[in-house]
Amino acid sequence: MSAVLVTGGSGFIGSHVVDRLIAAGHRPRILDTRASEWHQRSEVETLLGDIRRLDHVLRAARGCDAICHLAAVADVADVLAEPAGSTELNATGTLNVLEAARQLSTPRVVYASTVWVYSDVDADEVDEETLLAPPGHLYTAGKLAGELFCRSYAELYGVESTIVRFGIPYGPRARPAAVIPSFVARARAGEPLSIAGTGEQQRSFVYVEDLADGVVRALAPGGAGRDTVTIRGLAEIVRDEVATVEIVHTPGRAGDLRGATIRSDRAERELGWRATTPLSEGVRRYAEWVAAQPPETRVTTVVPSLSQRTARARSLTGRAAAAALEPSRIGFVALIALVSSLLPALAATRDVGDATGVTLLAVTLMVPLWSVTVTEWPIPLRRVQAAIAVFIGLIGVGLAATLTPEHLGDLGEAHWTAELTFTLLAATALRVVPARLLPEEGG
Repeated sequence: MSAVLVTGGSGFIGSHVVDRLIAAGHRPRILDTRASEWHQRSEVETLLGDIRRLDHVLRAARGCDAICHLAAVADVADVLAEPAGSTELNATGTLNVLEAARQLSTPRVVYASTVWVYSDVDADEVDEETLLAPPGHLYTAGKLAGELFCRSYAELYGVESTIVRFGIPYGPRARPAAVIPSFVARARAGEPLSIAGTGEQQRSFVYVEDLADGVVRALAPGGAGRDTVTIRGLAEIVRDEVATVEIVHTPGRAGDLRGATIRSDRAERELGWRATTPLSEGVRRYAEWVAAQPPETRVTTVVPSLSQRTARARSLTGRAAAAALEPSRIGFVALIALVSSLLPALAATRDVGDATGVTLLAVTLMVPLWSVTVTEWPIPLRRVQAAIAVFIGLIGVGLAATLTPEHLGDLGEAHWTAELTFTLLAATALRVVPARLLPEEGG
């Protein structure tokens, strides 16, 4: 059984990859800005964190045999709306994953790239050997930068990686703003299907469960689906499989993916993988999945600006949750609370003995609290780490709230030998024991 880190494991593709890893006998670990709504924490180890922070990635990847790097801003509209932040996450996040793999000697990284890297290639058929053109879209530039980072880390540091260029995924759990979910939602609502431009742009769609299977296969040394279709052809499939609605055309989008036939022979040859779900069947299965969801969770129409605001709100909420649950931050808050509660007591003491006693009591609590705050703990024990920090802080605040400065001084002065012994033992244990429990680098 291998431990596999899945960045973005709470998302659309990532959650399906987690399912496939479990089915294949692996032990997945999720790193994401929010908890997965598809998996219980008791079933799948989850760490809330940001891939733009190397320390978060290092903590999550420690002890893992492989990393499936899926975390990204995947909606090109979101990249267009927030270019700097999106590109930082897509490019720097990938760099941090590779650096963590280098530092921890992680045997393999699977990097989720995209068929958008072919967007500026003037060819009717493309594969891994096709010479790529400079990208015209920031989304493409960010994902292509990740591919180049993979190559550089392989050449310079021996970090083994497999790059998989995803076709456009669709299926259960998909983002409402994606093309197939939006077409299905409009068809179900009886609204016309809007096509940007002529509709002759080609797209290579792949059912998400097929895609997740390919990612898991890529763990053992990439690929895209063979189901290439025009946007107009897709609209006709949705009309035939979901509801008979009108198809209308709107002005084309700047920087749109022109599309080409994507060859996946290498994925079939090297991984034994090929997409097995025909597009018409996949669309029908997705529409059935949507119909089976509770009414309050269904999306009947798509408003891009709303989806972008929702995505930003989720991102901000996830980052806030990750920050709030970080044991180091909890420890520093506990330290501030402890000092804030004991300093007034120290200032209110009337003789040297009481001042000495309050100072000893403060040191007795502050030193172990500092130790538990700055020490790196194994991920499964990080809640315990945070709980210990909170507990020590509460003891100090509770003592300061219930005892007078004189009583605090008497307590500290009367038991100074026991206090110093406790401080030394607790501080040492809280630094040494977690370090010994951390897995060896390279997992």
